[in-house]
Amino acid sequence: MTYEEAVAFLKGRERFGIKFGLENIDSLAEFLGRPERNYPSILIAGTNGKGSTAAILESVARASGYRTGRYTSPHIRFLEERIHVEGEPIRGDELAAAVGR
Repeated sequence: MTYEEAVAFLKGRERFGIKFGLENIDSLAEFLGRPERNYPSILIAGTNGKGSTAAILESVARASGYRTGRYTSPHIRFLEERIHVEGEPIRGDELAAAVGR
């Protein structure tokens, strides 16, 4: 799958709209074997400052020796901005490979 195909696929999911509730994500987490329970995580909620707070907490965790990943939404310019591993945004080819899987 190319990067362009991956972006088109992800954008195509938007046509289904927003579905409130946790049933879908709970079913997915159950199907995947509850991976969220396998590592420490932080959920940041609120109105303003979530992106900055996440970036600061990620840098503190990395400086403390933790391996980090960060997902934020929405992106500002590029879809890859949403996903960071070890402080670096995911590359377009990595995103395409992950969506293809």
